[in-house]
Amino acid sequence: MFVAISCKIHCIPLECKVKSRKKVANCYKKGGAHLQRRQWLVGIREGKGYTQEQVAALANIKRAYYTQIENGVRTPSVSVAQKIAAILEFEWTFFFDDR
Repeated sequence: MFVAISCKIHCIPLECKVKSRKKVANCYKKGGAHLQRRQWLVGIREGKGYTQEQVAALANIKRAYYTQIENGVRTPSVSVAQKIAAILEFEWTFFFDDR
């Protein structure tokens, strides 16, 4: 049985099943903290025709790290943000505006 609850930070509904949480839409709960997926980053990457693996390789980072950046689990350093932004052709400060 699922019980609908609201994420007080992002106002996106989450589903709770007994002791486990399930990600829904673009809001994730990890260790008690709510994380917002960077959907804008996914859209830019997909619009340019890149895979996560390709962007990670061009930025000289691991794909898992890039995935964490897209999912909002990690915030890139300034140098990594600049590399990704240069590859995907957007302003690197966008990473720090979506908090």
